[in-house]
Amino acid sequence: MKSIKQTEQEIIEEFEQFPDIDSKYSHLFKLGNDLPEMDSSLKNDDTLVDGCQSKLWFQLSQDDGKLHLHVDSDSMVIKGIGALLVRLVEGRRIEEISNLSLDFIDRLKIWKLASERNSGLLAVLDHLHKQTEALTEEH
Repeated sequence: MKSIKQTEQEIIEEFEQFPDIDSKYSHLFKLGNDLPEMDSSLKNDDTLVDGCQSKLWFQLSQDDGKLHLHVDSDSMVIKGIGALLVRLVEGRRIEEISNLSLDFIDRLKIWKLASERNSGLLAVLDHLHKQTEALTEEH
């Protein structure tokens, strides 16, 4: 399996193929739409990310030591970013994602306004780390 850094670089190169922000957004929307549908029973207060302007749910689970992430959002942009997060997390072990950052997203050049990302991405990382801690305590 590729490292998280290798996967981040792969995503950056994927987005560099698109000439403008609109085509990057179209690609991001497609990634979000291609996610498997999240079971509605998983959309609850425990999986809702606090601090995101849009509604974003994600549920982290572990099977045989490997992580699985289910994501959904009412925002196409956030759902697309969730799809990127799934690519980074899916199939990894908890210790691999303990230092995960989403700084690489700035290199995708998808933000129309600089302030759009700050609090939302921090909230996503915080939520992911809390779910990771909960899984660690369970095992």
